[in-house]
Amino acid sequence: MFAEYSERALAKNIHISYVFPESEIIVMTDSSAFHEVLDNLVSNAIKFSFPASQVLLEVVLTQNNSVRICVKDSGPGLTKEDQSKLFGKFMRLSAQPTGGEHSTGLGLSIVKKLVEAMNGKIWCESEAGKGATFIIN
Repeated sequence: MFAEYSERALAKNIHISYVFPESEIIVMTDSSAFHEVLDNLVSNAIKFSFPASQVLLEVVLTQNNSVRICVKDSGPGLTKEDQSKLFGKFMRLSAQPTGGEHSTGLGLSIVKKLVEAMNGKIWCESEAGKGATFIIN
């Protein structure tokens, strides 16, 4: 799945790092929806990260045996105002793609609907100038 991002990341000299648990994790969910969620989050992380930086995808098994997925970019981060609008349809935020890529403003609203349909939660932790981390639990 992650090989499809290598060309886009290479074009911006972005290194993608993966952190996975030592033991195997089985997630019982809609695989198509799950793939669409990860695709959007990793694609956005590359789109909004500055050239010659890093994107981190981390999967953690929490103490209550749920899976937490974090996708962290190295981009401009989000203001509080942007964070309040983040998952709305067609939202245009102050943070812009760093390599002239196109953004419709629809992806994160779809991601939120899909995550919630799979009984999950999604949120973003960010500070302006310090990148953004999207978390699914």
